[in-house]
Amino acid sequence: MEDSSAKPVILVVDDDTKCREALSELLAREGYEVACAENGHDALDYLSRSLPSLIILDLMMPVMSGWEFRKQQLSDPRLNSLPLVITTASALAHEIDADAVVPKPIDFAVLMTAVRKNCKTTNPFFQSMGRRRSPTG
Repeated sequence: MEDSSAKPVILVVDDDTKCREALSELLAREGYEVACAENGHDALDYLSRSLPSLIILDLMMPVMSGWEFRKQQLSDPRLNSLPLVITTASALAHEIDADAVVPKPIDFAVLMTAVRKNCKTTNPFFQSMGRRRSPTG
């Protein structure tokens, strides 16, 4: 059995409670630890205490948007190399520097492909997940 401390942690940043809960449930079922934040400000607060293996970020949020969060993340040498997957309905998502963009409504298969490809981990079990192929090819 995997030691829970060895599981990659994913920070989900989205103001939509139902979306955060659905993503948390999906990621937990896939074996990830999940932390959540309602907006960019809360995400930066979390990042001041802990560094996740990946951030899943919505762009359109109150308090601090995903755009402003990303600007601050990139300006911080401690945070700027954390992998980022954007989830958004915005047509302007291509203008932000991210490792992957998953359009909303979210296709969970597409999201999980982006997560597996970009999640930083030293755990060999999760490293191999990024390279696994689906049964259909």
